[in-house]
Amino acid sequence: MKTAGNKSRLHVLLLCLVVLVVVVLSACGANAAPEVVAAGDEYADWPEKFVMGYFAGDDPNKVLETNEEFRVYMQESLGIPVEMITGTSYSAVIEAMRVDKVDSMEVGPFSYTLAVQEAGAEALAVNVAAEHDTYDPDLPPYYFSIIFTKKGSGIASLEDLRGKDFNFVDPASTSGHLMPKTLLIKNGIDPDEDMNTVFAGSHPTSVLSVWNDKSPAGATYEQNMHDLADEGQVEYCTFPDGQPSKLRTAEEIKANYEACPEGKLVAIAYSDPIPSTPFAIRSDLPQSFKDAVKAALLEITDHPDLIAQTGQWYVDPTAEMGLENLDAFYDPLRDVAKLLDLDLKSMD
Repeated sequence: MKTAGNKSRLHVLLLCLVVLVVVVLSACGANAAPEVVAAGDEYADWPEKFVMGYFAGDDPNKVLETNEEFRVYMQESLGIPVEMITGTSYSAVIEAMRVDKVDSMEVGPFSYTLAVQEAGAEALAVNVAAEHDTYDPDLPPYYFSIIFTKKGSGIASLEDLRGKDFNFVDPASTSGHLMPKTLLIKNGIDPDEDMNTVFAGSHPTSVLSVWNDKSPAGATYEQNMHDLADEGQVEYCTFPDGQPSKLRTAEEIKANYEACPEGKLVAIAYSDPIPSTPFAIRSDLPQSFKDAVKAALLEITDHPDLIAQTGQWYVDPTAEMGLENLDAFYDPLRDVAKLLDLDLKSMD
């Protein structure tokens, strides 16, 4: 026979069972999808999920695997599901953004300028690659192409290059051809008409050819010169502070040349900064969402474990470089495309 006490105990047991089931289901739900941290009217127009697009290269699975930790971080930061997809070319990723199949992309600096035109892309931050998988605030989000010679060659300025042999690297090389060619044209020198140019085939070959007196001058990216000097393959006159990837004035470049002993390699001109790859997003997404994505990107500098796993972080150099906006950081590449009449759609 059931008593009132028995019924009371039964009700308590049933209530405990219901609570236990709710807790278990809640835990399972948290693993299946992130809890939406953005709640309220301000976030009502956020996308249900965030899709990031990448160029697949030769191994799309490797691209996805390499960026998995970053995907997880972004998902946890935004509080909505984050997915990754790959395209067979930069153009394919840009087209995916144009038709709203992807929300963001990292497709290379030149391709970004095309994505702005074709897909309404908007740069939020710039990728900085870690040298030793650790955060270094002194690493800039850009690099330089340099035009160099061997002191004693009789070449001390760009004007002295007229009629001389000259090494470019490769027709498609940004720092070994496109940027130095633009630098020459901006200074009134047409390398196709005023110089005897060849393509050395690689950055080290361009440098070593000048070092071994096979050519009087050439172009390369600045860090390549430092690397070859560190390896003992060449002697190079660095600036007194020894820092690569630093904005230099014409006066600094001239003073460094004059202080350089004969027989050593030395730069006679620097290109405009060559910007690194941006993290770009669809410009038509809600501003509050774009702000949240940018904040998550810039906060990666506070996550050393993530930097150790991915080898990168993001910065916004707009204020530091006195730019109107981050998109203006990529104007030097637009100058290159215009001066050289480049077909950006063919630059996959």
